[in-house]
Amino acid sequence: MKGQETEGAFSAYWSTSYFPALDGLRAVCIAMVMSYHLHEKVPSFFYGELGVDVFFVLSGFLITTLLLREKERSGSVSLKGFYVRRAFRILPVYYLVLLLYFPAIWLTHDSARWHELKGALPYLLTFIQEFRPESTGNVYAQTWSLGFEEKFYLFWPLLVLAFYPFRRRGFFVLLAIGTGICFLPWLASRSYAGLLFGSLLGILLDRSTHSRMQPYFAKINPWFALGMVVVAYFLVGAGTVPVHFFSAAVVFLVAPLVLRWGILRHILSHPFMVVPGKRSYAMYLLHVLVIDTVTAVAKKLHIDIWFVVLPLAYFATFLVATALFHLVEGPSIEYGRRLSRRMRARLTESLAIPAPPEAAQVRPIENPVDV
Repeated sequence: MKGQETEGAFSAYWSTSYFPALDGLRAVCIAMVMSYHLHEKVPSFFYGELGVDVFFVLSGFLITTLLLREKERSGSVSLKGFYVRRAFRILPVYYLVLLLYFPAIWLTHDSARWHELKGALPYLLTFIQEFRPESTGNVYAQTWSLGFEEKFYLFWPLLVLAFYPFRRRGFFVLLAIGTGICFLPWLASRSYAGLLFGSLLGILLDRSTHSRMQPYFAKINPWFALGMVVVAYFLVGAGTVPVHFFSAAVVFLVAPLVLRWGILRHILSHPFMVVPGKRSYAMYLLHVLVIDTVTAVAKKLHIDIWFVVLPLAYFATFLVATALFHLVEGPSIEYGRRLSRRMRARLTESLAIPAPPEAAQVRPIENPVDV
């Protein structure tokens, strides 16, 4: 009976194209990140910066699942289509928000910030903030994580195609990559470890892998997994263990959220959670600008309590992000998808690769893949 339940869980997973609970989890994470950048003093046990590490795990999981499902359904992956989708998903709204910093700083008449922005511009335009000098300040600095994700998106699809379907040799390569990540500078190690952990989960849950570990993932209790995340959260915040432990714990939470239906998944799948989660990328880009504005208004009203300012900033950021989504982000994503479909069709015609007979049961991923 348990074997049938496991098989049913994976059949449902492979035939599901959208996981609303993951967007609900994003809504929580963007609130965590915003608490970290809040000017008002928050409780000492708020380690909001760890929200970024959840985003890394989710990005690695979703991008890998997307690639593997395209490979299984179509017999190949259109790399041009993949890169086009990423470009139109990430770049338009990113550069638009960067452009907004110019009038925002000019209106404050802050010459120091103006010089910092000009000095940071080459690094912001090219997603190489890890090389950004301290003299350029922290203007738009919350986007540091995107630089690591962009490099991951550039090289990871090539590795997936090289070792598809993943067997022993592929896992040895992943182990070697994971070992190498430990010796990278701290920010790079933190970022790529989270992306790799999420990617590994995507590989282990994929139909093509035939992993013996799949039944064990289907048995993970979501509340136990959440407890692991909470424990890792406090241990990392206290400096007892490296942040990699938190990223690993998040993997064990994501698995039941996509494989098992339960109360936690139901809560995270509520529209109240899902809608801001879908706007999380623009919210991530915008939130510092909005926090500065909301804080300035709150000070004039003599409000400096974090649990008042944070919800106000969150709601304001969501409103601006929603406007950007309808005006810029949504149309650019759809245009990128149309271009990608054309490239996919041309590749299929030129290669004439028949899809596997079970490919119809494998659905592509529709969750936004970025923050």
